[in-house]
Amino acid sequence: MSFKERWNALFRPNYIQFNIGGDAPTDVLNYSASQLYATQENLRAVVDFLSNSIAQLPLKVYVRNEETERQRDRNSEAARLLWRPNGDQTAYEFFRGLAIEYFVYGSVYCWVFRDADSPSGWQIRLIPSGWVTDSEYRNVYAPESIRVQTQSGLATDIPRSEFVQFRTYSPGNPGGYVSPISALRQTLQEQIEAGNYRKQLWKSSGRLNATLTRPANVQPWDDETRRKFITAFREAWGPGGSKAGSIPLLEDGMELKPFNSSFKESQWAESVKLSRESVAAAYGVNPSLIWHTETQTYASAKDNARALYAECLGPVLQMFQQRINSFLLPMIGADPDTYVEFDLTEKLKGSFEERASILQSAVGGPWMTRNEARADNNLPPVDGGDDLIVPLNVIEGGQASPTDTHMDEQEPMTIQHGENCSCHIRLKDGPKRMRTGPKREESERMAETLRAFFKRQSESVLPKLGAKAARWWDQKRWDAELADDLEPVIDDVADFHGKQVAAAIGAEYNTAATRKYLRLVAEGKAAAINENTRKELERALEAGEEDEEDTPAHVFEVRSGDHSDTLGKAIALSVAGWASTHEAPEQAAYQGIERRVEKVWITGDNPRPSHALMNGETVPIDEPFSNGAFWPGDDNLSEDESCGCNCQTEILITEG
Repeated sequence: MSFKERWNALFRPNYIQFNIGGDAPTDVLNYSASQLYATQENLRAVVDFLSNSIAQLPLKVYVRNEETERQRDRNSEAARLLWRPNGDQTAYEFFRGLAIEYFVYGSVYCWVFRDADSPSGWQIRLIPSGWVTDSEYRNVYAPESIRVQTQSGLATDIPRSEFVQFRTYSPGNPGGYVSPISALRQTLQEQIEAGNYRKQLWKSSGRLNATLTRPANVQPWDDETRRKFITAFREAWGPGGSKAGSIPLLEDGMELKPFNSSFKESQWAESVKLSRESVAAAYGVNPSLIWHTETQTYASAKDNARALYAECLGPVLQMFQQRINSFLLPMIGADPDTYVEFDLTEKLKGSFEERASILQSAVGGPWMTRNEARADNNLPPVDGGDDLIVPLNVIEGGQASPTDTHMDEQEPMTIQHGENCSCHIRLKDGPKRMRTGPKREESERMAETLRAFFKRQSESVLPKLGAKAARWWDQKRWDAELADDLEPVIDDVADFHGKQVAAAIGAEYNTAATRKYLRLVAEGKAAAINENTRKELERALEAGEEDEEDTPAHVFEVRSGDHSDTLGKAIALSVAGWASTHEAPEQAAYQGIERRVEKVWITGDNPRPSHALMNGETVPIDEPFSNGAFWPGDDNLSEDESCGCNCQTEILITEG
């Protein structure tokens, strides 16, 4: 019998079966892995999340020519097969099914056979482990053949040369496998019992959650009278009763005594949380990726999402790749230099800024032509759009990219090392040039200072708001505390950049002369930040509980996340600009050192149109740029012009 005939006989039954779920099982220990997946929502959520995350990644085929050279393969049998595994599934659907079978059963077989009607000449089909009724082993490590029987009752034997198995490892049984669900049966059983208990509460005779009592001094009921009253009461006020929801009229001194059996008292919430955490732990995934937790912040959510493909799915993806490279590709006669690899960059497409920043830092400058960018946005090409535009502040062998925050060596040049500075650049036959933007670690330190402050502030303010306290905000306290936190960081940033520029001019930088002014800067920044926080909290309070995304807790979550990063960069940029382009030259002039000092506006990545037009603009050190600012991030600029600005200035020092 040919492959096609065997396939038609096995996988084309005369009926279609629909799985529509049903009631939860009463005894988990007697249910199969597939039944648990179909009925347990927490297990289903974790498995589907991981499977969708894997299926979203394109599996690309490459041919290795040299150790560092590879070429994308789109036309070979292997590439066509993985792009269209069979006549019924796309690549996404196939790998999603593969991942679900793997996560549910711990093992899945793929039947590979020739098919002249397919684009690749091959087909690959999933064979769930539940269909494998028997296996023939010649050694303890892998079956030589498997017997497959579908739900229609048809069966066939498939030799090892025609299937690839993806499986977990079973300790003490190297040829077997273990489903992750095996470790969850006790936890799932407890969750089912809790669900059955809640169902019994709703099916009980009284929706009032109350008891009926009769006085002891009235005529007692006989059994028949008691039975008739209970039956009549349940028919009237029980589920579906004609008087359900109304107030019963009682006689003979009877009393209705309500009682409450809350979810808290029955530990329902705790059991749900335990079940979710246990299921997530069995699959090595952080539960906050799937379910929102009380302790989750915006920053932690981003970190957890980054860790998904590193710590959680990384080992599984590596196993899938190696099994395909080692067994599937040789089975279909692929070139020995051919291999497959999941494209993890697909996940970065959801964050264009992050993806662009990574690529720009990797290549050292702009990496796309205008026509390439237009094609990526489904726009037609334009004349001259195939030339790569390189900004003036990017020089090969000099600054690595427009996103750098300090000045590296440029050619041709000589380097002068001065006291308390890293390096000063002297171009041959030209002025000294120094980049003045803050270092990355300075911005990060400023952001961490703000993050710690917002955490401390939230721990004080949120309980007062929850208790509806009249005085929940203390502006003076928060302004003083934040100014105290910011001041040492501001001092360090100003000292570093001020000393560098002063040494390049040939002056001494007096840090003591800056302290009063920098304290005022810290106080001003603190007051502005706290005022904005107060306004955001008041706006959230006005919104009430109707908008779950607009709550005081959410305000602090955002403030300790992206807002801390943005504010930290802005403060560091402003302080570094002030020390470099104002204070250091002013102190040099006061010391009688005559140098011609100018400053150049250097546009950052993804600039505002108004800032992009200023790129390369040069003015004397004591004059403002055309937008009225003395340095990027200057408080003279409006919030629309300064917020998020990552431009820099370059100092030009000419011998006097």
